Amino acid sequence: MSFETWISFCLLWLAFAVFPGPNAAYAVAVTGRHGRRAIWAAAGGFAAAVSVYVTLVAAGLLALLAASAEIFMMLKWLGVAYLAYLAWKFWTADPNVPGASAQTPAQTGARRQIALRAALISLTNPKSAMAYVMLYPAFMSTGAEAQGQLLVLGLTSVAISFLVYSAYGLLGSFGHGLIRNRRTAIASNRIFAVLFAGAAGALAVTQRR
Repeated sequence: MSFETWISFCLLWLAFAVFPGPNAAYAVAVTGRHGRRAIWAAAGGFAAAVSVYVTLVAAGLLALLAASAEIFMMLKWLGVAYLAYLAWKFWTADPNVPGASAQTPAQTGARRQIALRAALISLTNPKSAMAYVMLYPAFMSTGAEAQGQLLVLGLTSVAISFLVYSAYGLLGSFGHGLIRNRRTAIASNRIFAVLFAGAAGALAVTQRR
C-alpha cells in the first residue's frame, strides 16, 4: 500500500467517523453527564467496536451481512431496540446534578458500562457494518499483501475512531459544568433521550441497498 493510498483512507475514514450520528451523540451525552473521566471509556468502547468489525472483515463475515437481507434486518432491529433503550435510560436517568457519587464514573464498573454501551451502539448498527464492506476493499489488493493491508487499515481505523470520539467527548465535557441544578440536569437528559429516539427512528426506516 502506497503512502498516498493510506492518506486517502485516513481522510475518508476521518470523514466517516466525524459525521454526526449515534456514536457522536453518546460520546457527547455521557461526558456531558459524567465529565472528562468518561471520555476514555466511551472512546475506548467505540475503538473496541472498530476492532471487532476489522476482525469480522478478516473472517469474511461482513461480506455475509452484505449478501443477506435477513441478517441485515435482524441487526437493524437490534440496533433500533438498543437505541430506544438508551433513549428510555436517558429520559428516566437520575436528575441529580453532576458531581454526585451516582453520576461520577470513578468506579471501574461504571467505566466498563460506558465502554460497553458505546461498543454496542456501533455493533448493532448495520450501517456501520456496511461501511466496512464498502470502504475496505477499495483500499486493498486481492493478493498476498491483503492481510498486511488489512492490519494497517484496521489499526488506522481504530486510532482515528478513538481520537475522533475522544474529541466529541471533550466537546461534551464542556457542558458538564453547565448542569448546575435539577432542572438543567432533567433538560439535558431529555434532550439526549430525544436524540437517541430520533436515531432509533432513522435506523428503523433504513433500507438495505
